[in-house]
Amino acid sequence: MRFTDIQAAYFGADTGIASASADSEERFWNDVATLGTPIVNPCETDEDMRDITFLYRVTDPEIRSVRLVANRVTDKHRQALGIMSRVPGTGIWGVTLTLPADLRCSYGFSPSTSDMPEPMGTGRNVGPSVFVDGFNADAPLRRPNVSEPTVGTSVFSGPLAPDHSMWSSAEAAPGFVTTSVREIGGITCPVHVYTPDTKRPEGLLVLFDGDDWFEGLDVARACEAAGLPPIVIIGIGARSRALRVGALGGNREFLKQVTDELLPQIEDDLGQQGYALPDRSQRIVGGQSLGGLSALLMALDSPTAVGAVLAHSSSLWWHPGGEASPADLNRLNTDTWLTCQFSEAKRPEVEFHLAVGSREDLMIDHTRRLAEVLSNKGCETSLSVYQGGHDFACWRGALIDGLRAHFRQKAQSPSGNDGRALKPRQD
Repeated sequence: MRFTDIQAAYFGADTGIASASADSEERFWNDVATLGTPIVNPCETDEDMRDITFLYRVTDPEIRSVRLVANRVTDKHRQALGIMSRVPGTGIWGVTLTLPADLRCSYGFSPSTSDMPEPMGTGRNVGPSVFVDGFNADAPLRRPNVSEPTVGTSVFSGPLAPDHSMWSSAEAAPGFVTTSVREIGGITCPVHVYTPDTKRPEGLLVLFDGDDWFEGLDVARACEAAGLPPIVIIGIGARSRALRVGALGGNREFLKQVTDELLPQIEDDLGQQGYALPDRSQRIVGGQSLGGLSALLMALDSPTAVGAVLAHSSSLWWHPGGEASPADLNRLNTDTWLTCQFSEAKRPEVEFHLAVGSREDLMIDHTRRLAEVLSNKGCETSLSVYQGGHDFACWRGALIDGLRAHFRQKAQSPSGNDGRALKPRQD
């Protein structure tokens, strides 16, 4: 049922009514609470698609419009798709979109006292607040302000989307997390370190945007629930958006201090606690967006520091000079700067697992081209194109997939990186 059908079923076919029965509205929301949202129904015209109805309850009489904010679904040039309709005389707002059955995306709602909701925020400009879906049974993806628990984003997972149940596991990871504040390249960064309940971990993972992975997503819990081998996880965070850009926006000096100073210090500390850490082939660096760029740059500049890279939706638009932006890809007729750097460099003895969303436009072809360059050099390389966008709702799955692929490959080649190239794949 589309939103118009739901409206007719509960309140009659006459959508011009001035008010609706309070009993009918309460019965509607009781049914919604039982069913859960978003509501998924078959698409009559395409078996690979579904009709998805998003619903939002408004109790403030001053609210006059609501926008559905869905990653790479109703953002950028698609914002008009997110304008929600209201059942007259009620606090029921809804919109139905026809979406791929295997799509996963983060979403939320932006209500407004204006007749038209305010434009969404961009990467550089913070927009109006976005609120979670209170009828979605899954845990919200992000709640950036604990004092306002309704602010954040929820996750829509189509019925054919890959399994992400490990991210909602009720079992806590059996190890320990410590957090400290460190100066790295002149930038103050929170650093989180998870140690498993064994003194002989089988891997060491370094993640950029560590605050998101540790505080928002509980990456250690998910890795444990996914059945991965025990690993040490180091998350490098940032105290603000500006500091994050300063650290991860192609800051090669920052990355050098991570490899030359921060990681050896942490390894020494763990060694004194009795941990026997794995060799370089089992040391992995991962990131997404600017973090993916940084993970790739680390492998380029310090190929002996890590054995594998997990780079998701990497900011391949970046180039030196301080004026780079994603819009640069629209004017680029050649390989990206980073792809050219790898083309000209010696083959790094590093394994690469790249991932990009099917809704990331030009980023897809540039990521494919980077995978081709790395594979042609003889690097172990895989590429996954997932159904989704530039989104932690998808990156969390790509992280688990990349770790599984890495440990599976190492089990097949226990001596480490032997220079064989994995055929790039598309999921």
